[in-house]
Amino acid sequence: MQVRDFMTPAPAACEPATTLRLAAKLMADHNCAAIPIVDSNVAVGIVTDRDIACRAVALGWNAAELPASAIMSSPAIAVGPDEDWDKAIDLMKENRIHHLLVIDDAGALVGIVAQSDLGRRMNNRELGDLARSTSLPPSATFRAVPLPATRRPWMSH
Repeated sequence: MQVRDFMTPAPAACEPATTLRLAAKLMADHNCAAIPIVDSNVAVGIVTDRDIACRAVALGWNAAELPASAIMSSPAIAVGPDEDWDKAIDLMKENRIHHLLVIDDAGALVGIVAQSDLGRRMNNRELGDLARSTSLPPSATFRAVPLPATRRPWMSH
């Protein structure tokens, strides 16, 4: 399967000078967690909801006035629409990212791939592997700790 088969085509995007408030509004309006940043029809970066929260709001910056370029990840990791499914997965895992821009040969934005786009086509084990690979730092270890029965509100007594 090629990237074009599961990407979101023509995603909402904004320019580097767009305020974070407007970028967040685009995310809300389009029910997405990331907005590609495009300058002169070329993808130059990406801003996620987490970027806004952690790189701007948490630091006390005014998101209503701060431009997307101040916190965007740039250069953004990208893939071509004719690349294979495995290439997209490998790029996400290698770079520990949840969103991948899809660009043409000229660098123009043609789509975006979210981890959820891949997850809809994976079994639970594959999705779990992808989520762990893109969410945990390389040195982190995961250890499940069961909650005591008294802390399990879904269980009837």
